[in-house]
Amino acid sequence: MACPTKRKGSDNWYYRRKIPADVRAILDKLPKSQRPRNWFKTDIVISLGTAEREKAKAKCSEVAAEVEKRMEALRQGPAPLSPKQVTALSGELYRSITEALEDNPVASPRQWLRVAEVNEAARRGEFGAVAILGIHKDHSEKRQAALEERFGRLTDTFLSERGIIIDDSSRWALIERLAVDLSHGARKLARNADGDYSPDEYAKRFPEFEEATKPAEAKRSLTTLVQAWHKAALGRGVTKRAAASIKGRFEKLIAFLKHDDVGRVTRQDIFGWIDHRQANKIAAKTINDSDLASFSNVFNWGVERGWLAQNPAQGVKAKGKKHAGKLREEYFTTDEAKAVLARAASVRATPKENPKTTAAKRWVPWLCAYSGARVAEMIQLRKQDVRKDAEHGWIIRLTPEAGDIKTNKFCDVPVHEHLIANGFIDFVNSAADGHLFCGLGKDGTIAGPAAGVYKRIYQMARDVVTDPHVQPNHAWRYTFKTYGLEAGISEHVLDAISNHAPKHQGGKYIKVTLKARAAAMARFPRYNLDRP
Repeated sequence: MACPTKRKGSDNWYYRRKIPADVRAILDKLPKSQRPRNWFKTDIVISLGTAEREKAKAKCSEVAAEVEKRMEALRQGPAPLSPKQVTALSGELYRSITEALEDNPVASPRQWLRVAEVNEAARRGEFGAVAILGIHKDHSEKRQAALEERFGRLTDTFLSERGIIIDDSSRWALIERLAVDLSHGARKLARNADGDYSPDEYAKRFPEFEEATKPAEAKRSLTTLVQAWHKAALGRGVTKRAAASIKGRFEKLIAFLKHDDVGRVTRQDIFGWIDHRQANKIAAKTINDSDLASFSNVFNWGVERGWLAQNPAQGVKAKGKKHAGKLREEYFTTDEAKAVLARAASVRATPKENPKTTAAKRWVPWLCAYSGARVAEMIQLRKQDVRKDAEHGWIIRLTPEAGDIKTNKFCDVPVHEHLIANGFIDFVNSAADGHLFCGLGKDGTIAGPAAGVYKRIYQMARDVVTDPHVQPNHAWRYTFKTYGLEAGISEHVLDAISNHAPKHQGGKYIKVTLKARAAAMARFPRYNLDRP
């Protein structure tokens, strides 16, 4: 979300964001009258009421906070109201109507008294079509239908504007209260229309509305906080792998703290975590980019929603030894690449190793060498994701349907002839349906098994390339693009094959066809290992 944004044909600035899938599912079940204004099918678009960017930016955070509050209320579901809260909400609507019209009541005294009479008729079950049809089994049902026809839409619209979601019992209590109070309001406006502006004594009966506070225990649990964050993160499109990773880091923090209380977490605790991690030889960059970034992500979310007063990880950084500087390129040298591929080609099945793990060690390094794909995404490959195109030969499709994809979009990769010559297509054809390189875990997903396979591939490559200044899995992305550029393949085509986002806005308008990808792959040179 960019905030603020412009709309075509308007000088004003707007707040705009996508409605998360879980919130859309809730909204779809609500009557139209209860749907928040400016919340459309997939987007929220709210005018910030100004053409000045600085003023719009200032208001945008306020609007964003209110939107998040409403979404959280939707996720929490309908809540009951106390009698005091019902009276307070009825008072808000009473005041909004009477104060807005008292200077100019618009209608005559007689007309306002007629409004009060109709309200009272609805309370008796004598209003509208429901009273005429006489189809209700008893007076109570007839009265309820009359009140619904008179006050139902008004009540739902008011609650929607206030961002309050209540249960059916509280809604009916509010309708009953409004039927009484708005009759008094109509009589008050009748007096105003007749020139009587004496103090409104009736308005003094209404208390201020106060939202019910949740039990402190429900807000103080770190576990509950991270679970709520995890659910919301998946709803707004965070990948399962990324959300699970952040959740897992919090679980480790809770174990380290030896308590589960949000209110007890301090900056000193976070510094203690840093010391603990560095004592276990974890690099400062990993602590900052993974641990502390995860903590801040969840704590900031919690602050926005009132789970805690401030983010205890705000501004906290791990300091490591001064970096010696860049000592080498990130890609494999040709000798290193050949050595890793030779090691992979020599992998053989053993009784103790899962056959899919063995297949992953054999084929994933080769697949990454000839695609620049992320190792984790190639591990998710399924048999049905490898197909033969009538015009362009064998194609691999990396897709979010198979597992988490960083860009959350598919990528078609032509299969290099060297892979075919080495038997990759034969392996695919002989494999069982489903994932080729990992099975399902106990939770029904591939997340756990895939992480284990990733570590096995990493260790195999690290045993071959021992230089600590090159990452043995991630290096394939650098290697493929480096040697592809050397072979005369354009950077934009290499980006498309390796599913890298274009570096500039204009590049997003250039789509690399399957024909262009296949032609480029045909130009990519073999890693010659003195074998076919």
